Order: sequence, then C-alpha cells, then structure tokens
Amino acid sequence: MNRRMWLAAALLLAAGTVSCGGGGGGGGAGGKTTVVFWEFFPAEVIRPIVDKFEATHPGVKVDLQQLTWQGGLEKISASVAAGTAPDLCEIGSTWEAKFASSGALEDWTADVQIMLPRHRLWEAVKFDDRYFGIPWVMGTRALFYNKELFARAGLDSSKAPETWSQVLADSRKIRALGESTYGFGLQSGDRYKLFKKFMSLAWSNGGEILSPDQKRVVFDSPQNLAALKFYLSLRPYALMDRQETLDQGFKEGRIGMQVSGAWLFKTIPHDAPSLRYGVGLVPAPPGGRHASFAGAEILASFKGSRHPREALMLAQFLVAPENAAALCQAAKDVQPSAVGSEDSDYYRQRPMEQIFVRQLETAVAPPNISQWVDMEGAIEEALEEALHDKVTPEQALKNAQRKLEALLAAKGS
Repeated sequence: MNRRMWLAAALLLAAGTVSCGGGGGGGGAGGKTTVVFWEFFPAEVIRPIVDKFEATHPGVKVDLQQLTWQGGLEKISASVAAGTAPDLCEIGSTWEAKFASSGALEDWTADVQIMLPRHRLWEAVKFDDRYFGIPWVMGTRALFYNKELFARAGLDSSKAPETWSQVLADSRKIRALGESTYGFGLQSGDRYKLFKKFMSLAWSNGGEILSPDQKRVVFDSPQNLAALKFYLSLRPYALMDRQETLDQGFKEGRIGMQVSGAWLFKTIPHDAPSLRYGVGLVPAPPGGRHASFAGAEILASFKGSRHPREALMLAQFLVAPENAAALCQAAKDVQPSAVGSEDSDYYRQRPMEQIFVRQLETAVAPPNISQWVDMEGAIEEALEEALHDKVTPEQALKNAQRKLEALLAAKGS
C-alpha cells in the first residue's frame, strides 16, 4: 500500500468507519497491538473516548497513562532521553518547540494536510514549515464578572465591561463597597500565569513579543507599555495574588472581575452554586481587539515509536470533532480545536461557555520557538518587578527586552 492509500485508510479508521486488524510487532494480549498513550486528563474524562476507540479498532489496545502538570514535562523529557517515550503523547503547546527543535518528534506534515482547514492553532505544531503533531483541544482566558457586586455598585450587571476604561471605572466603584471587596483580581507570584493575563491585554492593544519573522524582539513597545500601565492602574482596587486565591475570592463573592479559565465552569457549581456571574471577552482599548492567550494540548508521536501507524490513528480519532467535543464537555476547562465548534447545540445552549470558543477566534499563541519557556520566564520576572514597584513600567519592558534578545541570540548561535 502506498502512502496516499494508507492515509485514506487511516482517515477512515479515525472516523470509526472501519476497524483496525490485529498485528504490529510487540502486541498485547490476544495478538492486539498495544499503543502507549501518555496524557493529562483524569481517567473518568478520557477513558470513555479511549474505550470507544478500542471498540471500533478491535486490533488495538491503548495503555493509558496519566501525567501531572507538576512533573509531566520532566517525565516526558527523561523518557525521550532514555529512548522510552510513549507511542502517543499529549504535549502542552508551549513545550512543542522544545521537542520539535531537537528532532524528537515524528513529522506528520503529509498526514495532516487534509485536516488543516478543519482545526485551529496549527501554528502551535508548526516548526520550520513542518507539522509535528495535531492540535487536539484548546484553552484560553476570558473575563468573569460578579453580577451581584455590579448591581450593588450601581453598574449594569446584564453584560460584561468591554473596554479598559470601563474595567477601571467599574473596579473603582466595586472596591468602594467595602474593604473586603475588590474590583479586580490581579495575577502575581504564579509561574506560567501572569504572562497569559498581561499579554492578553498587550495583544489587544497591538503589542507583540517578536517580529513576524521571529528574528527581532519587539517587546519594548508603546503598545506593550500602555498595556502594562493599564494593568498597574488596577492595583489600588484589586486583590493581587495567585490564580488559586483569585478564583477562590471570586467564588466567595469578594472580587468583581477577573480574567480566568473555563475550569471555573466546573468548580463554581460545586463550590458556589448560588453565585450570580457572567462571562465576557477580554476587554480591549479603543480601536483594539478582544485578544487573549491561546494554548493547545497537542497530540504528537516521538521518533522511534514502536507503533507509529497506530499512534497516528489514535490521534486522528481523538481530534475528530465528536470525540474532542465529548472530552471538552466532560472536562469543562478546554474547547475543541475544530472550526465551527461554537455553533454546536452544546455551546448554543450554554452561552457563557460559548464565549470561550468565540474568544479563541482572536486568541494568540506565543511564539513557537525552542527558547520559549525561558522567554516566558523573563517576561514574567520583569512584570513582577513592575507590579511590586521595584522598577518603573518603562524599565520593566527594557529589562525584559534585553533578556529576550539574549535568549533569541542564543537560539541562533
């Protein structure tokens, strides 16, 4: 069978229309091929979808192993170094370039061409004009607001504020309700979190980190400075803390607004079932766009996989719209990468969750370069210094610019 014929067969298998026969060396019990799959979702979320795959592919068994976000990157890296990587692995989008640049990932460029128009965020798996994975599910951030606090402050509680000036004015009025009440929740002291909040504002204002060709650092810009000054202007009216504390404060009715993730749709009904709240797009300045951070969970296979064919079949099955949708509906904290997901019956019946899918239309992924994790750290360090008045906003951007330039130069050396 030539490559084109095999690809057509694989796509049919991914849709569950035919079953995979047994075979493939190193099989499991009963002559089945065992595909080792490392992922981060709880078993109760992912297992039903894997069971469906196994039912429609009777020749394949999936050895499902759950990773943790605390140690997942280290475990994956160690397995690659030791030559014991799984057949298929879920990889956070900000880690993708680390593995692609080292040559560790299978090149799926030819295999995903037919899928390109059907899914978002391919830039997260594209490295040197090749595709080293498939975007599975996506995550972004949106604005949550407390309707009761808005009403008490004499504000319109029927819709979320849409502009920076509205957010600042509303935060001031909500803070005036009492010392234990805060207008806004500001991120601080939380690795991998502050960057997402700040850059949502910067991107909304036309700011960037690197030039389009990724050869120059453009972080120290008037657009980013305006975004940082706006973020800092919220401090007198805000609770400044880590994400977990901010989420808890919002659920307790003490915070009027915060930018957070869709995981609140799962925890609010349990922790604060009577909370009256709404969701809106990330606010923008005049003439700006409602941008936000875009992240993805990527499905990829490592070179040297014992079962690359079956790993690709499983990946294509998992990203099929109906299967990704089932996962997202169970997990609540991610959204499908499939284009048009926002028009499904599920999201039409849940307008607040639908906001997150709409937000993905203008969400931005960070640069897909091998030094990204260190670059993100440099940005967050500079922002923290500004938040705690250790440097001026202008100096914070200059400090970050200098560190980012050094990291970019190291990439090219």
